Amino acid sequence: MLDSSSSLPLNPPDYIFEIEEDHENVGFFNKAQFKKLANNFNTRLIKIIDPIYEGYKYLQLQYEKSILKLGNPLVIKRLLYVFFMVFIIFLISKYSNNDSISGTSIGGFVKGKFYDIDKLSDSIKYIIDPKMMKENLEYFSSVPHITGTKGDLTLAKYIETYMKNNGINNIELNEYQTFTNYPSKNTYLKLKDGSWNAKLYESHNENMEFLSYNPNSLNTNEPIQGEYVYINYGTEEDFGKTDVKDKIVLLNYGGNIPESNKVFFAKQHEAKAVIFISPKFKHNEDVIQKENVGLTRVSLGDILTPGWSSEDGYVTRLNWDFSETTPKIPTLPISYKDGQYLISQADKGVELELKIANTNRQAKHIWNVVGSIEGREQNEKGIIIGAARDSSCYGTMSSNTGNVAFLELIKIFTSLQRKFQWSPSRSIYFASFDATEYNLAGSSEWIESRRELLEKEGYLYIDLSDLVSGESLEVNANPLLNEIVTKHLKKLKLNGRSLYDMADIKNEFSSSKNYLPFINLVNMPSLEIKFRGEYPQNSCYDDFMNFENSKIDDKMTKHSLLVELIAKIILEFAEYPLIPYNYNDFTNKLIEYEQNLENYYKSLNSDINLDFKKLKQKIWFMKEQGNKYENWKASWEDYLRKSGGIEHTSYSMARWRWNDNMVEFNSKFLTKGILVKRFGYRNILFGLPFNSPLQDDKFVWNSFPYIRNRLQLRQFEDAQLEINNLVHVLEQAAINLLL
Repeated sequence: MLDSSSSLPLNPPDYIFEIEEDHENVGFFNKAQFKKLANNFNTRLIKIIDPIYEGYKYLQLQYEKSILKLGNPLVIKRLLYVFFMVFIIFLISKYSNNDSISGTSIGGFVKGKFYDIDKLSDSIKYIIDPKMMKENLEYFSSVPHITGTKGDLTLAKYIETYMKNNGINNIELNEYQTFTNYPSKNTYLKLKDGSWNAKLYESHNENMEFLSYNPNSLNTNEPIQGEYVYINYGTEEDFGKTDVKDKIVLLNYGGNIPESNKVFFAKQHEAKAVIFISPKFKHNEDVIQKENVGLTRVSLGDILTPGWSSEDGYVTRLNWDFSETTPKIPTLPISYKDGQYLISQADKGVELELKIANTNRQAKHIWNVVGSIEGREQNEKGIIIGAARDSSCYGTMSSNTGNVAFLELIKIFTSLQRKFQWSPSRSIYFASFDATEYNLAGSSEWIESRRELLEKEGYLYIDLSDLVSGESLEVNANPLLNEIVTKHLKKLKLNGRSLYDMADIKNEFSSSKNYLPFINLVNMPSLEIKFRGEYPQNSCYDDFMNFENSKIDDKMTKHSLLVELIAKIILEFAEYPLIPYNYNDFTNKLIEYEQNLENYYKSLNSDINLDFKKLKQKIWFMKEQGNKYENWKASWEDYLRKSGGIEHTSYSMARWRWNDNMVEFNSKFLTKGILVKRFGYRNILFGLPFNSPLQDDKFVWNSFPYIRNRLQLRQFEDAQLEINNLVHVLEQAAINLLL
């Protein structure tokens, strides 16, 4: 098995440098002896071959006479050749020794065309190497890899080499140019009277990666001075309770809204700047958390090219003030310890002085590494497995736990190729995304540069960010995926409990992860599975030592289990002849979401009556269409069972068309219009309103976002227009789903 360590030996063996030369002696014979021996051998060989040759000439003469009696010799010979080749192919297919994954299982292609998914799946757990994952985790955590730095490029090259060494031939290292900023020692925060200074670095280390800053933050031209006020988590309600005009706002990280939205609200209320207080990790009060403040809920990607790709170095870039995605007031994070001190002094009328002098790069190089295993049947369609590579420092739990699983998945599927001479029915893409910490720039720019292609070809995205950071098993899944995800959750156990019993399964997708652009830009059904916990996120304390000391996964048991689970899900979605969406699960969830939408509308106590009747009707119409598909699928499966796995051409053509329709179905929910200048949000079925909470047990915010956004703003007439538009789209999508 090949892995990243395979390379030329340090001291290459002599045969590498051997060169053929014309020596006087050949082995134990000199030239004269060798020539005599050769002549004797030729004489004897002729005596043996001559009778055989005469017999061959006689048989050939009889063969030619027979051909002449049958007709045109040229035509007859060609027919006999075709018959002979068909016979040979039949023997090869019938008696091939590669029968370990062939059979009559309906799970996959058989007899040279269909593969047994269950037998392939059973091999996966034997390929997983926990020790190698631990070594990779330690290696990835040994070097800081902030976006666009040498450490980031080093890991990109490592992943590229790993792909090559494991047999992936289709590899691209995509380079983009996006805005990035880096911290500076010239940044400071102090009391105006000089009696106190914030410690703007971690671990008594003033190297760049330990310094305090917010990715995509605004610098100060001159020092900012003024009173400050503490307003808890910075919700709209918090801002409404306190006058922050011309003041510096002190607030906590966390809560239920994104940090960038807090900055947006602070600007709306005319605050001068925002100071974020980091949470303490266990008993450590010196953690400084570095969070993106680019306005993710408006546009995803490079903050100076909102809505279009920055792949071309000559692309138009907006001025900071004209971009809807840039923060318009400065921000700076501080430690919990310094934050508590400032809170204790807040009522004493003291003033702060703040200067932010980050190093800005308007068009810094970033790198995505993408490799693929080409599908054998519908290779234009594909699954994408994505992992965030960059981090704000060492990134052990934030990005590296996902990266080691990413590498292990590459090894699994290339090993299956070598072991079974197998390739998936549809393609599998492995994407290492850069600049995740900068408003998801790597994944967003990659999608923006090939958006139309992904709409037509991509049908599943799996995100591997912060894969293992605790004990709580969380699953986010598009309802189309629930059947397969649930099936495999039930098959695997941890400490005697099935993963299904442990899992909290939702369709939330609210965090700032690389699934956001896949959902909101191209409506690609997405999946996230992880063991979640509290850890020093986006801090240099998120390192390998803390991972080891916390005993989160010292034997890499959780990593191995999730890799096995995700690999089996990938295998089923890549190999099963029909893309295994479940439209009954999908429409049942839409029925729930529609009722939840009505409940949210009622909670607003509006005097305007909205009509949801047609929306309900079209969801039920889609359910009926989905049932027709399920009936066809059942008849196809029954036919294959009775035929021993031999698929008639008419069924093959119909199946390919179903797969085309299923991918096209997702693209129907992408609007060409733009909602309130939210360039990164085109999905009218799933996605997030601008001001929706990160978590909510009452309302399903990740559904019908355009309608919910209007309701949030109490624009009820516009909300009805959005309902009517969705009704029309649902009807057309349901009609076009069927053949």
